[in-house]
Amino acid sequence: MTWWLRVHAVTTGAITLLLCFALAPLLGSSILPVPSLFGGVSGGIPVPLVLPVLPAGALLYGLNRVPHEFEATAARHVGWWSTGLLTAACLTALLAGAAEQVWLDFPLAGAVARNTMGYLGVGLLAQRLLGAQYGPLTVALLPLACALLGTGPAGRPYPWAWPLHPGDSSLALVTAAILFLTGAAAALHTSPTQRKPPL
Repeated sequence: MTWWLRVHAVTTGAITLLLCFALAPLLGSSILPVPSLFGGVSGGIPVPLVLPVLPAGALLYGLNRVPHEFEATAARHVGWWSTGLLTAACLTALLAGAAEQVWLDFPLAGAVARNTMGYLGVGLLAQRLLGAQYGPLTVALLPLACALLGTGPAGRPYPWAWPLHPGDSSLALVTAAILFLTGAAAALHTSPTQRKPPL
């Protein structure tokens, strides 16, 4: 177990997750300038909504540091360990978001937690469909694509652009949860021959 945690850089993933929630309230009023192609105005995306890219990318990369052929021949089935790690990361994010919302009155705390869960799900699906090296890349591009294409008149996000929705959006939360559950299930049932190691 100790070896598995070390080679999958779990400590790095945990540190980036904690840093994400530590920095989010400090950067709550910061905007990453991204022009909206359909919104009619030059806008951007709040930095806290982009920050979850860091822990999601770190966790996804860490899970693919070891060739999956090695894990397939392990004495114990370690696929559940990966799923357990990602589930623990999502639960930690949701708890941290709830704590920041209550104690710090940070309105985007729920959105940061939701996006962490959703980005992990999207990354897992990308790794399943495209290959392990594309998971973190897809996660990094998703909020930028949503900022470019996902806002309509007056800067309101379209329903499909869930990473841009406010923290109290039930639609975005359900979407992120479905993406995570689908991605985790796909990753759990992927055979080693279907996966490609990262570059």
